[in-house]
Amino acid sequence: MRRGAEMRVVIDQDLCGTTGQCVLTLPGTFRQREPDGVAEVCVATVPQALHAAARLAASQCPVAAIRVIESDASERASADPAPSLAEAERHAAKDQRNPGGRFEGKVAVVTGAGAGIGKACALAIAREGGRVVVADIDGSAAVACTAQIAAEAGHALALAMDIANAQAVAALFETAERHFGGVDLLVNNASAMHLTPRDRTILDLDLAVWDQIMATNLRGTLLCCREAIPRMIARGGGAIVNMSSCQGLSGDTAQTSYAASKAAMNMLSASLATQYGHAQIRCNAVAPGLIMTERLLAKLDECMQRQLSRHQLLQRVGRPEDVAALVAFLLSDDAAFITGQVLCIDGGMLAHVPTYADGGNSRAARPAGDTAKAAAAPRC
Repeated sequence: MRRGAEMRVVIDQDLCGTTGQCVLTLPGTFRQREPDGVAEVCVATVPQALHAAARLAASQCPVAAIRVIESDASERASADPAPSLAEAERHAAKDQRNPGGRFEGKVAVVTGAGAGIGKACALAIAREGGRVVVADIDGSAAVACTAQIAAEAGHALALAMDIANAQAVAALFETAERHFGGVDLLVNNASAMHLTPRDRTILDLDLAVWDQIMATNLRGTLLCCREAIPRMIARGGGAIVNMSSCQGLSGDTAQTSYAASKAAMNMLSASLATQYGHAQIRCNAVAPGLIMTERLLAKLDECMQRQLSRHQLLQRVGRPEDVAALVAFLLSDDAAFITGQVLCIDGGMLAHVPTYADGGNSRAARPAGDTAKAAAAPRC
């Protein structure tokens, strides 16, 4: 971003319903521009200033229908000092690495994009030229992701919404169309992860938990697809990636509802690909394994991490960026002939016989007697 570049934090009045009143409550660091309800803040030198400003705006607008965009350079050309040599070199290097980008001219909606895998997907799409609607039930997290995209000279719109709510989903896609002109790409990543501690075995499962998880993970994904498909058809086609899980491909001792919802999502993806392939709409599902997001890192202790890692063929945990790279590939024209598939990204966790972790990896360097010790040791 250019030194002294002016950024605009735009409060969406149609969604907020306050005719700009929430803008009037913003601190004096913002300039109110009547009658369009636009609050402006100048960012001096570092992206963190915009980050803080967007968070502050979000706290003043509970709806969090906030869009951060870079103003037209001609508006302040006379006031902007020339960029530093370091900044010019950085942008030149970025342009050389990615001239144009695979998503130039495309509009993407990413749900659950406030953190973790969803955030990594939103950033990956924006870095390759796509305009991204960052949707998350946590409005402040969505704004923070949008601010990071804007700081990298990308284009994004943040929106707080719950995909289990049909009206909120409809408003999400109407907003995407109103601000960016349509929808080309969809990443259904939002999931009711906060309910997983209560998602137990079949006999112990609270049916209310089952219903809530299905409403978000499965019904919410269906609602987003139903809103996206007509808009994609109007633009000549599109691509959808549904975030499944390895738990939708294998049994577990708990998380019954989550696993069932992800297994159903796999078939939903195949059905969508079958029914709308003639309209040039592709749909695939991605099934991550052990991906160390902030949420998972806080939940898994070191002992559990070791236990899970023993069953991977690759000796490291996955990162959100790993999944984002696969999602970006499937959304792009590089995957133009791939549809209706479920692709695992799990470090090989589901690719081997069950005895692998008990010594089946003959190529791994193991001290003498290590296999026997591992077999005799109590499990975490």
